[in-house]
Amino acid sequence: DIFVGSGTWNVGNFYTGGKWERYDNDGARAIYTKNEDIKALNKMTVTFQSDGTFSGTIVNGTFSGRWEANGKDRTIRIINLKTSTTPSGKGKELIEALQNAAFYKGDTNYLKIAPEDKKSYVQLGHYSE
Repeated sequence: DIFVGSGTWNVGNFYTGGKWERYDNDGARAIYTKNEDIKALNKMTVTFQSDGTFSGTIVNGTFSGRWEANGKDRTIRIINLKTSTTPSGKGKELIEALQNAAFYKGDTNYLKIAPEDKKSYVQLGHYSE
């Protein structure tokens, strides 16, 4: 339900550090702090479908692929990720975060996706412009 029942997700920010095991990720630091950067992040989207596919938008392009998640151990796998353009900047960061996705946590308001080492994550939410 976190993925499919929540509609389209917007990128909130990329974070580093903190303690993944804590609900609030105590000590995690946002990579982007300027308003214009955060507005640009919020324009990037991801939508997960119940059939195991997903799609989204990045600056000057789109992407799609397949996803699998396990609610028991909170693991996620992104498969066959394809982009309509060669991503750069913040779009490249999002694509790399999805390609390296291994764990997730959150609810229908916020979704955090981390790589295997859990030392960074991308936070998705429902942000309005």
